[in-house]
Amino acid sequence: MLSVKFFNHIVHANKNILRPYSNNILNLCIRHYRKDNPFVKTWKVVAKDVPEFLGINKRSTIYPEHVDIVIIGGGFIGSATAYWLKKRAADGLSIVVLEKDITYTNIQNNISLGTLTRHFSLPENFYLSQYGTEFIRTAKENLGNDVDVQYNPNGYLVLAGEKYADKLEETVTIQKEYGFKNELLTSDEIKIRYPWINTKDVQLGCIGLESEGVINPWALLKGFIQKSQQLGTIYINGEVVGFEMEKQRDVLMEGVAPGTFEKISRVIYRTPDNEEHTIKFAACILAAGHKSGEIAKLAKVGQSDGLLSIPLPIESREYEVYSIENEAKKTGLNTPVIMDTSGLWLRRNGLDDDLFCGLVPLMAEDSKTLSKEDYYKNIIEPSLNNRFPNTIGTQVRTFSSELQDCNTYDDTGILGPHPYHNNLYIAAGFGKYGS
Repeated sequence: MLSVKFFNHIVHANKNILRPYSNNILNLCIRHYRKDNPFVKTWKVVAKDVPEFLGINKRSTIYPEHVDIVIIGGGFIGSATAYWLKKRAADGLSIVVLEKDITYTNIQNNISLGTLTRHFSLPENFYLSQYGTEFIRTAKENLGNDVDVQYNPNGYLVLAGEKYADKLEETVTIQKEYGFKNELLTSDEIKIRYPWINTKDVQLGCIGLESEGVINPWALLKGFIQKSQQLGTIYINGEVVGFEMEKQRDVLMEGVAPGTFEKISRVIYRTPDNEEHTIKFAACILAAGHKSGEIAKLAKVGQSDGLLSIPLPIESREYEVYSIENEAKKTGLNTPVIMDTSGLWLRRNGLDDDLFCGLVPLMAEDSKTLSKEDYYKNIIEPSLNNRFPNTIGTQVRTFSSELQDCNTYDDTGILGPHPYHNNLYIAAGFGKYGS
């Protein structure tokens, strides 16, 4: 999942430039999002009081002039990073989180899918998912007794057609070597267990028997924010508008003229009342989701030559979450999260009578030109009706429109120091798989 290939790509694209001289990797461990109707109903009531609700003042009375670490973005990745750094270093590190949307109005519209899955094929992701799941299962111990993530272990079923059946079987074999408890199901076995699924073009399926299901993502995010603050992290309501750089005349780097290397040393941010402040830092972590690419430009990433010639390939990708009215009555309480061969996913909306569904955002350029109506009609509806025939003729409505940060280079998360700015750490591009 981690895009080491992208950092190598920057280096190889500049033949005379050395690889990054720092290969530190930040350890993040969260996993994923969903929205419950009760939350939607109460959001309008509490939205105006969210900063106080989270322990964040609407206006910070203190603006630190220097800290050890500045984190840009206070969402899942940014707040989890703050939590882990303070957990490990305590008072040994001073940390500021800059969050543009301190009321979290936009974030709450973008966290409907609180899904836990262990269906990966790389050992690194096995370990991340194992640790992340255990962390969430013990969230009260880690984040506080008032944090209830509402973990519901209802399983995650992956379907494969003839083309990918062998790959699925191979992956499950590897997963079992790492202690995962999975069960391979034939087409007939899937049909017996879940008679409402059309399995005519399904050759194989795999369902996890433990540590998979859904959670309340807002509760998890709230827990990270509150706990990181208790540990000493300062949250500031501010939008990053620039960086200050200092010449490092003693730094020698191939491809960079001697004496011209510039190190970012301060971040400039603007508060809601239009005041500008700067913070001097030792390290900066860019965890601003789909805005990360634009913010990186402020540090000349993609705006200069050499190692700075290649932009950060983070792009905003919008997709719809749909609600299928009253269908959960037919699928039952044991409805797992289902990932179809087409990329369509489906899951139950808690204990409500509706089902949620959507499609993994397509990377194809032509899909971006479709209207929302055409996208549903031409891409979503055929897959939905094929796999779940009971949905034909049912009422389907748009539940939410969400954004995710896609890494257009290889569709995986980018995690680590930039090859030129070795004190600028990137933690973005994870889409709906924060790790």
